[in-house]
Amino acid sequence: MLALSGLGASWSLGRRSPGLDFYQFWVVAQVAGRGDVPNVYAEEARYRLAGEFRRRAQTDEDSERRRVAAQPWKVFEPTATPLLYSAFRPLSGGSYEHDFLLFRLIGLAAFTTGVLALARRLGHGLTVALLFVAFAGLACQPLESDIRVGNVNQLQVGLIAGYLWLSSRKDASRWQWAAGALLALLVLFKPNLIALVPLLAASWILGRRRQKLARQSVGMAAGAAAGVAAPALVFGTWQAWPQWLAYLRSLPPEKIPLRYGNMGLARQVLETLEVDLAPLLALATTAIVLACLWLGRRHGPVPAAIEDGAAIAAGCLVYLLSAPMVWLHYLLLALPAAVVLLRPGDGATVAAWRRVPAVVALLAIGVNPWADPFGIQDLRVQAAVTSLGVLVLFALVCVDLSRGLSAPRGGAAAGVVSAS
Repeated sequence: MLALSGLGASWSLGRRSPGLDFYQFWVVAQVAGRGDVPNVYAEEARYRLAGEFRRRAQTDEDSERRRVAAQPWKVFEPTATPLLYSAFRPLSGGSYEHDFLLFRLIGLAAFTTGVLALARRLGHGLTVALLFVAFAGLACQPLESDIRVGNVNQLQVGLIAGYLWLSSRKDASRWQWAAGALLALLVLFKPNLIALVPLLAASWILGRRRQKLARQSVGMAAGAAAGVAAPALVFGTWQAWPQWLAYLRSLPPEKIPLRYGNMGLARQVLETLEVDLAPLLALATTAIVLACLWLGRRHGPVPAAIEDGAAIAAGCLVYLLSAPMVWLHYLLLALPAAVVLLRPGDGATVAAWRRVPAVVALLAIGVNPWADPFGIQDLRVQAAVTSLGVLVLFALVCVDLSRGLSAPRGGAAAGVVSAS
């Protein structure tokens, strides 16, 4: 009942939301490759298209939602990759109301299925898995933010779960090729998951899982080739990727301040100390995870789902701690870390050390459990508390990795040890 209530609240929120980010995905996806738009990332095109579709919002269809979504966009800021816009092509070109409805259905279904699959694959019972869904729907502001703006973090959680399901198969399974291809497409779809690649590879190398590494590498090569080539069909040019990279390099830092909702730790440090620590934080957090993986190598084997789940969690947290731009909805990517840390342990004492701080960190990242009761609306306070929560999860994951990752007794994940 709690899970259903959370899903109902999420759906109701989506019905009231204009979907500002989805609107931009929707427009760019349908104009990509149009004869008069050789480069959707060019400044002239971004201004012209924003004006064109603001006018069309008044005449194309009777949709107040579309008019509200179009109004703030005086100029488009298409920071997404060509693959993301290509993936949105089937969800564009029709009526905005219909396309946004379909997107909301897909997003919420992907997120719910992904959370349940992650929890079950990592050894949780169905009750706990449903409680994760209930928490997200009833008390998680990052999910609310993703639904309000119509971004893709719900889809990412679902796809991460799909990847873990494939990757936790036998090392010699043909599914490892599919897992590698999906991982490459995930990174090209939205590169905030790029840290997963080196950390997963390091985990397999240290665990002497060469066959898995080889098969997923082949799959990644195939997936990367498909992910790079597919936008050429939609955009009608091979220049879409270079155009996207050139646009990203042109973005000035002042475009993404904290007052606009950029809650990343690196941004907070930059505004407080006027020091850009983003590159150093990326190197430091990655090095810490690699060191912990090396320390944990001497312990016995664990289920493949837990091994890969912990590496995925670490990769997501590396991004959240080091990226120069972290919107509130990006914090949904911290959820896999909580699912990993709260898994059943091989003993009450072993599991207890990580469970209590993990729950506290999850509540901090959710924002609503502590901000609503005390009426805390100050964005700086919210950013500081959520960053602290991410840091706690990161520390717990690193300690867990260095201890070799305890396996649950029985459960969905435990049976994968022998299979791997």
